[in-house]
Formats: sequence, structure tokens, C-alpha cells
Amino acid sequence: MDNNQLNELLQKMTLKEKFGQLTQITGELYVGRIDQEMVETGPEYSRHILEDETLYTIGSVIGASSAKITNLIQSEYLKKSRLKIPLLFMHDAIHGYKTIFPIPVGLSCTWDEKIVEMVAEKTASELRAAGIHVNFSPMVDLVRDSRWGRVMESFGEDHLLSGNLGRAMIRGYQKIHEDKISPSGVAACLKHFAAYGAGIGGKDYNTVDMSMREFFAYYGKPYEIALQEKPKFVMSSFNSFNGVPVTASRTMLKEILRDRYLFDDLLISDWGAVAELQKHRVARDGKEAAELALNAGVDIEMVSTLYLENFEAIIEQQPVLLKDVDEAVLKVLQLKNELGLFENPYVDEGLETTIILNQESLEATEVAARKSCVLLKNENTLLPMRKEHKNILLVGPFASTNQLLGNWACKGSFDDVVSLAMGLKQADNSLQIAAYESLEDCPKYILASCDYIIITIGEHWEQSGEGHSSVKLELEQRQQQLIRDVKKTNLPYACVCFSGRPLALQDIIDDIPALLWCWYPGTRAGAAIAALLTGQASPSGKLTMSFPRYSAQAPVYYNEYSTGRPAKSSSYSSRYQDCDIGPLFPFGHGLTYTETTYSDFNISSHQITEDQVLKVTFKIHNPSRYDYSEIAILFIEDLVSKAVRPTREMVAYQVIQVPAFGECAVEMSIRLEDLKYLDTDLQWTVEPGSFHIYINNMEQPIFMIDYVQS
Repeated sequence: MDNNQLNELLQKMTLKEKFGQLTQITGELYVGRIDQEMVETGPEYSRHILEDETLYTIGSVIGASSAKITNLIQSEYLKKSRLKIPLLFMHDAIHGYKTIFPIPVGLSCTWDEKIVEMVAEKTASELRAAGIHVNFSPMVDLVRDSRWGRVMESFGEDHLLSGNLGRAMIRGYQKIHEDKISPSGVAACLKHFAAYGAGIGGKDYNTVDMSMREFFAYYGKPYEIALQEKPKFVMSSFNSFNGVPVTASRTMLKEILRDRYLFDDLLISDWGAVAELQKHRVARDGKEAAELALNAGVDIEMVSTLYLENFEAIIEQQPVLLKDVDEAVLKVLQLKNELGLFENPYVDEGLETTIILNQESLEATEVAARKSCVLLKNENTLLPMRKEHKNILLVGPFASTNQLLGNWACKGSFDDVVSLAMGLKQADNSLQIAAYESLEDCPKYILASCDYIIITIGEHWEQSGEGHSSVKLELEQRQQQLIRDVKKTNLPYACVCFSGRPLALQDIIDDIPALLWCWYPGTRAGAAIAALLTGQASPSGKLTMSFPRYSAQAPVYYNEYSTGRPAKSSSYSSRYQDCDIGPLFPFGHGLTYTETTYSDFNISSHQITEDQVLKVTFKIHNPSRYDYSEIAILFIEDLVSKAVRPTREMVAYQVIQVPAFGECAVEMSIRLEDLKYLDTDLQWTVEPGSFHIYINNMEQPIFMIDYVQS
């Protein structure tokens, strides 16, 4: 269809049909409940309005999967739809559809936009093969509090990295070709706008209260950056922001998202969020809730039906809203047309066989998993295991499990997962592997013949994700005791951790000589980790979230503001009296097996002007046998500014492929724009003065530069 035909179709629609297109429901109302192919990710909703006529005006379905089922629902719908406008199918494939990749916080530790884009491309291909058109991803909510359950879906605590990785993911999902989503792409939905990751106390769905300076400089930045990739959807967040639920906030959704950030496509609520305006107590009833959301600019109501229940009364009282409604419906029709649904609303059911879980995708998830792991500690080079270590004991709750996908694993199956025990056997068939949940379960003769122990620790996958905020981030006591019991054996050992968030390890870290943090790695988890443990590859990931020492230290993050009494040994400084200063493991921390060094630092000038670009150059030397990815991070420190700034701010990073026994020359740029900050008048500015330049977590600056105003 061309735009004229779409406008003609819009003119034929009744008001109910228009609001139907702006309503999303679940699929069982059309074909009955099919448990394995229908996923609900929120509470029950009222369905009394969804009688036959209304049911066949609906615009989209959430949670249905597989080509067979989406085709079946589409067919049943179109039989009774007056205007035969096809359904859109939407899903939450947060880190893969059937082939599961590392959870997003793990992916972020690769720092690699190409890997993130590749993950999105593979996921999109599987989704389209299953008849799904829209993916509720990426989530770029900035998060600094490890207690929040949805840390696992985030890209960490830095706004620049989160925004860039979000852009890469949108690019990979949509696969734009000639200004259209490709046949193997899906529409991306950026979420959750706005500041959802800043809930007070780290509680999900909780209130957010912050200055607009903090929002525009940090929490809003990832959305602003990612929106440059033009996602087809943005999802509004559950939380209230400065006293107003975002779903009802004209300030957030119109003045900031639309006018300031220039988003001009479809805005969808989160599950039930329009109805929940009544629980926020800003709406007396469903009609007021629907009015608030419509006036704020929410185009599509997800899994509540207040638009459909109240549209006649609302439009009668506010006829001016009809213009916004028509614009939103036209965008829905245009997207369906862009996806080719008017010509062919069905998907070829044979595609799933060749695309889903194919070898290329499995190899891709193994690479992503390997690069997402972070080596946090490695005393006495206990990792990798030595060649003479042949009798390996795996012990702990993850020793033999295949439940390594993480939460939000969409259609991933544990049956497809490579466990750690299986991965080690595949990596080196000369290894003798024994796996037990505890030392008590292990026969004495096995322990007596053991050369090396791998302790698996962490939190179960169901302990993180939506609705799974935690007040306690420490390892459970039985895992801590297991580590201490293994230490008493005097055998060499290392810990491998699976987790959806940073954990608080201060009480046990001295008993952990080597620690590989694997997050939740996905379908090929065991194979990826085994390659690192056996020395076939070197870990290369670096943390994108700081690790608190204790739960009560959260939130802790690298770019905290300067204070008049910086933390030091004195009681009269900004510190806790019963906790060491700083995180246990900082943002940007990550070891390798390579003993890489940096040298030959140079800078093109020690002064910067408005139009000048400074070049920072250095060399990376790799004396090891490993080809690997080195992550170089450039920070600045403004020595004096009129408003308080963070102690360090990341302004650039690079992922560099460094050959074995080789070196690489690296060049990083600094522009005046990189030195700017948001002042108290909400203007981006930089004052003349001096700045320190740091690379990675070096304590001392490598250069000092001066901004001289011309």
C-alpha cells in the first residue's frame, strides 16, 4: 500500500476500530490457551469489553510465539475482522529468542558494539521466522543499584556506554535497508522511558525523585543516544518521576521524549501501566486513567483495555484528542505496511527449521558468552588450569546444572544448554570430570584423586529479573562455607560465578584466590566457560557495574560527585566507618591471561580549543600466546568547575584486537564537547581550566590538558 491507500483505510475505520488498533492484548482469546507458546509477563487484566466485535478490532498481540501459533491467531482474527487489518505480534526477546545469548549486563562487559549488534541480528532473524514483528528491547535504563532486579537487562552504570550499546542493538534488530525494516528484521522498542532504573531503594516499580540536571546529564542520556538509531517504538516506564507517573506525564513523554529528543514514532505503555494509574492514585477510575495516558501521548495501551472501555466519552469531552489518535493509528498502519503484512500477514512455517538454533547462531552465542566473562581475581595464576590438572572436581549449585540461561530467556530451553561439566568434557576429552553439589556428596576416593577444584557459586536465575529486587546481595551462607571447606583441602581451586547482578563478596573474597564472573551466559554457557578455564582463550571482559563490598554500600558507582570531604582514613570524610573505601571491584575492572602492558603515551597537544581534536596515542603490548580483545577506556577529571562534577567521567573507549606476541598502536580522540557538563541552569558548558586524562583504572593521570577559550 502507498500512503494514500493507508489514509483511505484510516478514513474507513470507526472510532472503535481506531482505538482497537491502539490496544494490545494476549493471544489466547482467539485460539484458546496454548501453554508452551503463550507467555504472560504481567498480572491478569479485565477482559469484559473484549466481546466478538471489539475483539476483532485489536491491533496487536503480546507473548504468542512460533510460526504455527502466530499464523493460527492471525487466521482466526482475519476471518472476523471487518477491514482485514493484520495483527502485529510482539514479544520480549531480551537476550535471544530460542538461541539464548548472555544477559545484557554480561553483553555490556564485552564493550563491543559489533557483538551486541550481531546478537540483535540473530535474535531478530529467529523472531521473524516465528512470526513476531516487534521486540521489546533494548532496555537502556541507567542503573547504579545492584539491588534492583532488572540489573540483568541493563548495560550498566555508564550513560555513554549504555546509549551506544542500545543503538547497536536497535540497529541489529531493525536491519534497516532502503529506509525499511528488512524481511528478517523486527521493530525495536527502546525502554523504559524514563529513569526506571533509579527507583528509590533499588525496588522495582518504585518512585524516582531526582533533579532535572541529574536526569539530562546521566539518566536521560542513554535514551537520547539510542534514539538516534530511530527505534520504531518507545515504552513508557511504570515508575513515577518527580511526583507524576511517567505513563501520565506530558512533561516526560511530550516535552522531553517528543520535543527535546525528537522521537516521532509509536509510544506504548508497559503491561497494565495505564490501569495502574488508579493505584498510583492520580486517577479516580478507568476513564480518568485513559484520559491521562492519552493526553500524555501514550499511543498504545498494553494489556489493559481502558482506551476501548472509555473512548466514546473521552472523545466526546475532548474532541481535540482525535487528531492525536488518527496520527497514532496511521503510524500503526504504516508499520504494518512496512513489514509487508497487508500483502502477506503470515510467515513461512518452514523458516524456523533453518533459522532457529542454527549452527551460525550457536557459534555466535558462544563467542559472545566467552567475551562477556570477567576475570575478577587470579592469585598465583590459578587460571587457566594447568596441563597436568587432569582430575577435575566441579562442586556447588551450578556444577552440573543446565539452567544457565538467566531470566527473560524467552523460548530458550534448558535442554539445549551446554552445562559446565559438559563443556569441560568437550573442551578436553582427557579430563576426568566429577560434579557434585557439595563436598559431602563427593566420594572420598574422588576427592583423594582430585588435581583441581572448580567451585560454582552465585544466585539462581530466578533471583534476578523483573520483580526480583533484593535487599541482600551476599552469597548465601552454605556457598561461603563450601568455599572455606574447599580451601581446607589445600588443593588448587578457583570460583566460577553465575549471577544476574553484581554481588557483595567482602566477607568471602579473601578465601577466593581466583574468580571468573560469568553472569548468565546462555545456550552455549559451558562451552564458552570451558574455553577460558582450560586456557584455549583468555578472558577479556571488563565490568560495566561496580561491585559493592556489602549490600548496604549499594548504590556504588564510579562517577560519583566530588565532595568537600573526600573519602580517606579520617572519620571526618565521606565514607562508612565499617567498610573499606570504594567498591570491591570497580567499573572497568577485568583481568586477562596476557600480562599486557601499555606504553608510549603521547598527546597531540596539551591545550584544546573550540575546533581542535586532541589525539591520545599509546601502544598495547601482548607478550602472551592469546589473540584477544583489549578494552581501553579514557576518563577525564575536571580540576575546577563552577558546579560540582564527578571525580571521573568516561568520554571514550575502544575494543582493540591484539594479536598474540604482538602489539597495537591505539589512537583515541578528545573533543571540547567531551569536556562539557550540564550546569545548574541546564546548559551544556565548559569553563577554561585544566583537566586530567586517565586510561583505564590507572591511579595517576597520563596527561593534563588545558582548555583555553579563544
